[in-house]
Amino acid sequence: MENEVQYIQSLKYEDITRSLARDFFRIFCVNTDNDKFVEFIPHEKDRELDICMLGEDFHTVVNEFEEITYSEDFDTVHTAFTKKNILKVLKADTSFSLNYRMVINGKATYVRLKAARIRQEDSAHILIGLSNTDAHMRRIAMYERTMQKSLTYAGIAEALAYDYDCIYYVNTKTDEFIEYKSSENFKKLKLPNGGQDFFESCIKAFAEHVYPDDKDMYLQAVNKENLKNVLSVDRLFLLTFRIIMDGQPVYIRMKATRMAAEDNHHIVVGLSNIDDSMKRIAIYEKMTEIANRDSLTGVKSKHAYTEMEEHMNFEMAQEDCKFAIAVCDVNGLKQINDTKGHKAGDKYIQDACAIICKVFKHSPVYRVGGDEFAVLLKNSDFEDRTSLLETINKIVEHNRDAEGAVVSVGISEYMPGKDKSMSDVFERADSLMYKRKIELKGSASDVR
Repeated sequence: MENEVQYIQSLKYEDITRSLARDFFRIFCVNTDNDKFVEFIPHEKDRELDICMLGEDFHTVVNEFEEITYSEDFDTVHTAFTKKNILKVLKADTSFSLNYRMVINGKATYVRLKAARIRQEDSAHILIGLSNTDAHMRRIAMYERTMQKSLTYAGIAEALAYDYDCIYYVNTKTDEFIEYKSSENFKKLKLPNGGQDFFESCIKAFAEHVYPDDKDMYLQAVNKENLKNVLSVDRLFLLTFRIIMDGQPVYIRMKATRMAAEDNHHIVVGLSNIDDSMKRIAIYEKMTEIANRDSLTGVKSKHAYTEMEEHMNFEMAQEDCKFAIAVCDVNGLKQINDTKGHKAGDKYIQDACAIICKVFKHSPVYRVGGDEFAVLLKNSDFEDRTSLLETINKIVEHNRDAEGAVVSVGISEYMPGKDKSMSDVFERADSLMYKRKIELKGSASDVR
């Protein structure tokens, strides 16, 4: 230690300044009164500064610097690297510095330009040094990117955590766990917030609050063996069930995931209250069901037919499919409405619909108009379409004599290459239905 102190005390000011000068690859002494300058380079043996060049006008050096300045930094250098600006800064501070990029060996390279007075009492002469800071600046940039990525990821994770009412960190190797978050509602359940056995204490305690109809499903799914099996082939375990909270069943979604793909022993388990979301879905499904169901007959509605038609148009464009359309029209409805009233007319429509549904029992039936129905025939009903048409015609013939519901039916199958859309098939079936209606009436007059 004594030798170290003696060495430090032996250092001269010149030794320190020469060492610092090694950071600069170009050093200038400039007389700001007349712009004359001297360029130095540090001697390779660190003994003295070697004079490299004498110049009459430092503006030539400034122009040289600007020529090799990276294009994106040119405006900054052109504005800042002026005698007026440097002297203005040095009047208020001890040094002037500027970080920018130069094109060196065809590559944008970070440099630092620094200017300072040689002596405080000497207002004319300044030293200007240029150092290569590329490696340092790139390390800073990489660090900032890493920090930004880390902060961004942490921000995303924090934002996602708001979706959870309760979060547990679990070591599945030791079964130790700790609670990281719990909402006020979940605190009312008085679940363990940490301990030695997650599955025996926390999961079983939570099971006491599970809605009775969901308890068997919950216990079969949420156990150590099943969780590990699921997470061994997938990154995410999901389960939706209900718990009793404040005396009411509330939908909960449990999510479990491994901390990392290669980590089989640490998982995060999150619990979310999704009751409002599930209620909205139920309302939407109910509204969709109402929109897709005909209130009088109970079969599918015109709205549902339009959706089916769009789907079939897509299928027709994508693949070679087989289907047929049966168009069914109720005969004599107007006469019944006029003579017996609309209530009797509604009953007549229901009876006619029952016949259609009974014959085409494997196919969806749509009420597409007041007295008109359409049936999409696929699979077995498509293969049996001829015999099904004969069957319904026999029923209709019998009902015509017995004053029952009478339905005119026309069936047409999809013809690939000819039919461009579902409506082409429908129109052909509708034409066949109209011919059948004339047959049943015995003439073309007043067939509706």
